[in-house]
Amino acid sequence: MADPDKHLAEDHSWLESQWPGLEVKKDQTEHNPTKIKNCVTELQDILERMQGSEKGSFSTVSAKTNVMTLSAMAKDWPAGKALGETLENGNREFTQVYQEVIQKLQAAILLLQSGAGTYDGAGLANGGTKSV
Repeated sequence: MADPDKHLAEDHSWLESQWPGLEVKKDQTEHNPTKIKNCVTELQDILERMQGSEKGSFSTVSAKTNVMTLSAMAKDWPAGKALGETLENGNREFTQVYQEVIQKLQAAILLLQSGAGTYDGAGLANGGTKSV
């Protein structure tokens, strides 16, 4: 069986990449609350689309992957019924994962907002100004 963490040991370049709002300098790390807030805004836009009604949103994805009528139509055909049940289970799992992604995105947004607020507060306490 393949080692799932093998790629992390071989290629860790993603750790070295620049992250918005996090500028690394020798022996110190500076956080830019404005850039963090900009990331939050972008993530909120994505979240709104995922929760909305446009193509790719949770409501359209769950509706388009719903196959309950298929299994009802195939109730007298054992292979069709088994296929329908399998597809229903897949739909249930898929929509559950989609909902979990939305919940985790909401949590990430809250954490980023909190972090940006913390850095704003620290900046104000140190005589600076609040970021936009």
